[in-house]
This record gives sequence, C-alpha cells and structure tokens, in this order.
Amino acid sequence: MNTDLTVGTPWKVLLKYILPLLGSAVFQQLYTLADTVIAGKFAGQTALTAIGASNAIVNILMAIALGANAGCAVLAARHFGAKENGKVRSVVFTALIAFAALSVLLLVAGVATCRIILSALNTPSWAMGESVTYLNIYYFGLPFLILYNLGTGIFSALGDSRTPFIFLVVSSLSNILLDYFMVRPWGVAGVAWATFIAQGAACILTLVFVLRRVLRLDVAEKPAVFSFPLLKSLVLLAIPVALQNSFVSVGNLIIQIKINEFAVLQGEGITSGFTAGFKLLVFCTTCINTCASGLTNFVSQNYGAHRFRRIKRGFSAALVISSLLTAALFAASFAFAEGLVSLFMPAEEDTALGIATGAGYIRLVSPFYLVVNVKIMADAAVRGCNGNVGFMVSTFTDLILRVAFVFILTPFLGFSGVGWAWDVGWVLGTGVAVGFYLGIPCLRRENMAKYDEEGNLLPVPGA
Repeated sequence: MNTDLTVGTPWKVLLKYILPLLGSAVFQQLYTLADTVIAGKFAGQTALTAIGASNAIVNILMAIALGANAGCAVLAARHFGAKENGKVRSVVFTALIAFAALSVLLLVAGVATCRIILSALNTPSWAMGESVTYLNIYYFGLPFLILYNLGTGIFSALGDSRTPFIFLVVSSLSNILLDYFMVRPWGVAGVAWATFIAQGAACILTLVFVLRRVLRLDVAEKPAVFSFPLLKSLVLLAIPVALQNSFVSVGNLIIQIKINEFAVLQGEGITSGFTAGFKLLVFCTTCINTCASGLTNFVSQNYGAHRFRRIKRGFSAALVISSLLTAALFAASFAFAEGLVSLFMPAEEDTALGIATGAGYIRLVSPFYLVVNVKIMADAAVRGCNGNVGFMVSTFTDLILRVAFVFILTPFLGFSGVGWAWDVGWVLGTGVAVGFYLGIPCLRRENMAKYDEEGNLLPVPGA
C-alpha cells in the first residue's frame, strides 16, 4: 500500500513508517552477521579474517547500492508527494535500466582486480585464498544487491515499508539456514554462495512486486521508459550517498591496512577481533541510518508538497525516535561487549586476543553512538531538502579526520587509537551536520511564512 507522508500527525506517521524499515534493517544485518558468526564458529579465525579483509571492498559495493536506493527514493518520493505519477514511473524505469547496466560493469571490473586489491591491502597471506574466493562470489551477486536495494528504495518512496520487510524476513531466514548447511562442506565459499542465493531470491521478488505497484499508478499520459533529464537528477541525488559511503569505505580500506599491520605484529586475533567489533558497530549504525532513511523520505514528500513547517515537526519527532533506539543500542553494546564478540569466535581456538580487541573497540565507540545519531538525522533532513553539498561536507569531515587520527593516535595508543579516531571524527562531523541543518533555506522563518500548513503559496501582502 502506498502512503502519503504529507498528512497525519508527524510522529505517528513516522513511527508507523520507520518500524518496518527498522525491522528490514535488523533482518538484513542479522543475515550479514550470521555470515560472519557462522564462518567464525565453523570455519575458524582464518575464515573470519578472510571476511574481514574483504569487508572494506564489500562496503564500497554496498555504498553504490545504497546510493541507488537513496537517489531513487528521494526523487520518486518528491514526484509522488507532488502527485506527478507519470514522473514517478519514469524515474523507476530509468533507475532500473541504468543501475542494471552499472552492476554488470562493476561485476566484470571487480573479478578482474580482486586479487590485486586484496594484495594492496596487505591481506595476511594465510587468508588470501579464502578472501579471493569470498569476494569473487560476492561480485557475481552484485546485480542482485544493487537492484534489490533499488526496489526497496522505490517501495519507501511510495510510503510502503511493510512489503520489502516481509521479503527481507524470508530472505534473511533462508540465508541463515543456507549458511549453516553450506559452511561445513565449503567453508567461506559456502557462506558466500548462501548470500548469493538468498539475495537473488529477495531481488526477484522485490522487483516483481514493485513493478506491479508502479504500473498501477494512475498517469495522465504514457511516461518515458528512459529519461536522460531524470537520469541526471537521479545521479545527482545518488552520487552524494554513494560517495559518502564509498569514501567511508575507502577510509576503512586505509584503516584496514593499519589493522593488518597490527595483526602481522601481534597476531591473528587483531583482525578477527576488529572484524567482529566492526560488524557490531555497523549493525548499530545501520539501525540509526534506517530511521534517517525514513526521515529523508518524509522530508522529500513534504518538500515536494511545500509543507515546510511539517518538515521541522517531523525532524524533531524522528530525532526523539532515533535517540531512544540509539540509547538502547549503546547500553546493550557497552554492557555485553565481550559476550557479543565471543559469538564470532570458534570454541576450539585461542580467542583471548580477538575477544579483548573486539570488546575494547566496541567500548570505545559505543558511547558516541548518541553523538553520531544527531549527525545522521541532520544529514537526512538536509538531503531530503535537496542539500547534497552540506550532506557531503559533513560526511567527509568525519571521514577525513577519522582516517587521519588513526595514523596520528595509534603510534601512541596502539590499537585503541583506532576507536578514539572514530570518536573524534563523529564529534566534529556532527557539528558540521547540525550547522547545515540550521541553514536549510526552506526552513528559514521568512521562507516558511510564504506557505500555509497545506503547502499553498500565500498572497503577498499589498499585492
């Protein structure tokens, strides 16, 4: 069912809309975590190291998928909020064609350069073979990943967060089940193939249902199957998100080099522990980002309808919702750090270093979830109001400082410098993000005064 986010009490509308999105994010992260947990438990720390070595590259690919999701969602939501259904349909067709072609190109390039990139990252020799295997299988599933995320973005733009949630639950449970049965005979390759199969099924289901939904929209005239002007708008909206996540992932690639250096000097537990800790961090920040995605679509629809006062009320409501969630994530992460990290570790190996490394990292960064939550929500509102430059600047501030401080702090603090570098980047990035939110043009008092609550332009006094 499509939902108009421009009507209703903002906090009720947002809560009802965000909860299925959050459920989807949790299940998506659970099956990502399941890959790592099952690999670590049944294939050993070397398998965990192999997945960790591939993670930074996988995250760049995920960044492109998230860019496709966000760009299509924002543009489609804007036209849907403005009741321009023909343009909504053209956005969907254009996005599917363009990103399908891009995914094939990335697949070919990835397979061709896989071993070269892993070598450049100083991937430990004992994990190289399994890293290459895992990553190559992941590349072949890339079209499924990108098109699935595109489909969920379209559903979100139409105000439907429930349907993709149902598909994701089925896909996640199937992936976990396949992981369990395929890891024993095939190790890391079995984990990768399990993800390939589950994600492929989710992608096909999502695209079938989203196309049915879009084709049922009432349109005044036959829309264009492919529109270059809409493609340009789509790319301009997708690039900031893709660049944000890509630059974050590139930063993580650079940080991974430092992690691998620690592993060579101190032991494999450094990489396995960091992999576990980082997976837990990604789980928590993804949940926060899901609230932000809901806010972005809310803001985009209301931006298209010129309901600017409603945007400010929606931002306040979404910040309260996300802050309550963030507090719970922080409390659980901090209190149960060792237990959570140990879930990834094989029982028959010496994992003391890995558990200490992962738990120490989590305890350093989790208190700052409360800070980065504010940044993520401010960025979401800025992006929904077409403020791509501000969104990128705040993200790059965080990233550049985080990478720089890893290299500045680790010579003095050792591995704990990695966690402190995250904290510094988040704090300074949040300050920049809040500044851009406060400067959104359409939310300035003089601009909001031009429109009534329904988004209608008020007559100019004396005109």
